[in-house]
Amino acid sequence: MSNQPPQKRTKDLSKHARQRRLGDQLKRLYDDVVQEPIPDEFFKLLEQADEQASSPKDDKSEA
Repeated sequence: MSNQPPQKRTKDLSKHARQRRLGDQLKRLYDDVVQEPIPDEFFKLLEQADEQASSPKDDKSEA
């Protein structure tokens, strides 16, 4: 048995229902985004970043 007044319990249930509904909506939105194809431009940027990361660094300590 709960020590909370009925209004508090109703308010808590209402808050929980809103949070659940929001969570469900966010999950649907995320699932839709995950299913979208990745743009070619993004792949090109990733390739450029990989090339820069694997290229030898200039050693500025010798200057």
